[in-house]
Amino acid sequence: MAWFVLANAAVVISLAIISGGALLEFLPFLLVLGSFFPLIALLFSKSIAKRAQKIEMINPDNFKSESEKELYQLVETLSKRAGLENVPEVGIYQSNDLNAFATGMNKKRSLVAFSSGLLANLDEQGVAAVATHELGHITNGDMLTLTLIQSVVNALVLLITIPLNVFKLLALFSDDVGAIEYMIISFVKFVVSSICLFLGNLVVKAFSRRREFQADRLAATLIDKDSMIHALESLKDTAIKAPKEQAAFAAFKINSPPAWLDIFSTHPSIERRIARLHQHE
Repeated sequence: MAWFVLANAAVVISLAIISGGALLEFLPFLLVLGSFFPLIALLFSKSIAKRAQKIEMINPDNFKSESEKELYQLVETLSKRAGLENVPEVGIYQSNDLNAFATGMNKKRSLVAFSSGLLANLDEQGVAAVATHELGHITNGDMLTLTLIQSVVNALVLLITIPLNVFKLLALFSDDVGAIEYMIISFVKFVVSSICLFLGNLVVKAFSRRREFQADRLAATLIDKDSMIHALESLKDTAIKAPKEQAAFAAFKINSPPAWLDIFSTHPSIERRIARLHQHE
């Protein structure tokens, strides 16, 4: 909620500075418009994930193997420990990438998916820690909150780029604007839009990194700190080669490719996460 209020405040302040308050009346419209696509994506996130990742869902009424049964029962036990009223759907997707992710509209309609590579290469202690980390995202409502943050960022970008698009359109049909002037206007619009998207993306990633620390901390509380550290240590030297279609779920994975600087990544470095866990009592 604090992040949501902060992002909303940024929109209001930007509107006030840019327009002297004249554009504040458009704020509700921009927030609704900016929220449309993120909320639609969240609403269908489970079905999209199942198709995109070709996830094999575990049916608790008809387990195909003993390993499926053990994985589902693990998630079921940890869900109760985390205070979730409904057990998330559990699935497995084929990938050498050692990873897992959570998605879904809310706590009652959520999904936890594990890669076959993670299940094959992590021991029982590591898998339990990863499962608890992903349940932490669901318990904390991270999917919805991140969507709200993204919506406000989109509204801010729209606030700045819509006038530029209108100005560019008017210039296109104006007899007083030549080809060179039109190219300059187009270039300025491109630069401003790119900067806005870049800065907005940094805000979203900053929130995502904060939630990773929180999910790690919840996992350490629900099982134990050493198990979470053990899982992260197991993933530390693993090469991340996730397919492009998994990018939409990067923020809620257990592992992410390292960035040059943390500010450009959805996840803090594993070293920082381990260090933070060592400080956890």
